[in-house]
Amino acid sequence: MKKGLLFSIIAYAGIWLLIGLYWLTGQTPESPYFQVIGALCMFTPLVATIITQIFNKEPVLHGLGINWKPNLWWLVAWLLPVFLIAAVIGVSCLLPGFYFSFENPKVAEMLDKINSILPEGKKLTPAFFILSQIPSGFIAGITINGVLAFGEEIGWRGYLLKQFEGKKFLATALIIGAIWGLWHAPLILMGHNFPDHPVIGVFVMTLSCICLAPIVQYIRVKSGSVIAAAIFHGTYNAFATFVAASLNRVDDLLTNPAGLAGIIVLVATVGILYLTDKKTLTSKV
Repeated sequence: MKKGLLFSIIAYAGIWLLIGLYWLTGQTPESPYFQVIGALCMFTPLVATIITQIFNKEPVLHGLGINWKPNLWWLVAWLLPVFLIAAVIGVSCLLPGFYFSFENPKVAEMLDKINSILPEGKKLTPAFFILSQIPSGFIAGITINGVLAFGEEIGWRGYLLKQFEGKKFLATALIIGAIWGLWHAPLILMGHNFPDHPVIGVFVMTLSCICLAPIVQYIRVKSGSVIAAAIFHGTYNAFATFVAASLNRVDDLLTNPAGLAGIIVLVATVGILYLTDKKTLTSKV
C-alpha cells in the first residue's frame, strides 16, 4: 500500500501544482485556457504512475491492463454512458422546477452564434442542433476524450487498482473512488462542474466519484483492460453536457451528472450490478 500512497501523493501534487500556477497567472475558469489546463490535469495520474514505477524500479506501464484486444465489454463501455446520462436527464425532470426542454439559454447562446453565419433558410433548430451532437459524443469518447480519460484511468484503474489485488471488489472501488474524487478538489474550487457551489462541490464530486467508481471498475475487471475503462470514462464525459442542454435550466448541485440526479442514477446502477452479478461485486480484485 506504500506504493499506492506514493502514487496518490504525486497525483495530488501534480494537479495542485498545475492549478496553482494557473491561478497565480491570474487566469479564471472563464478563460479559454481553462479547458487546456483541465486536460493537462487529467494526465497527472499517468505521470504519477510512471514516477512511482521508476522510483520502485518496476517496469514502466507494465502489468496495468493496457490490453488492446477488444471484446464485448468495450462496446458496453462505449454505450452504457449514453443510458446513464439519459437516466440523469429523466431523474432531473422529476425534480421540482425542472423539465425536458431544448429551449434553454445555454443552447440558445450557442445556436445564435452558429446561425449568425448560416444563410437564411438553413438555420438550425435547437432540437436538431442537440441531436446532431450525438455522433460527435460517440466519436469523442473513443478519440480525444478517451485519450484524456486514459491519463486518469491508467492511474486509478491501472496502477492504484493493482495495489489492491486480493482485496474486496466494493471496498476497493469505494476507496479508489474517494481518492479519485478528492483529486478533483483544485479544479472544483476553481469553478469546474460546480461554478455556483465550489466548496460544497468538492464533497459532492467526491461522493459522485465514489458512486461511479464501482461501475468503471466493473468494466475494467470484466473487459480485462484499462482501455475499456478509459472509453467509458471518456464517453461519459462527452455526453455529460447533454444534461444541461436538455433541461429548462441548470442547477450544478441538483441536475449535474456529478450532482444529486447523477448520484441517484449511479447508486441505482450499482444496485442493479449487485443484483445481477453479485459474484463479481463480492469477489476479490
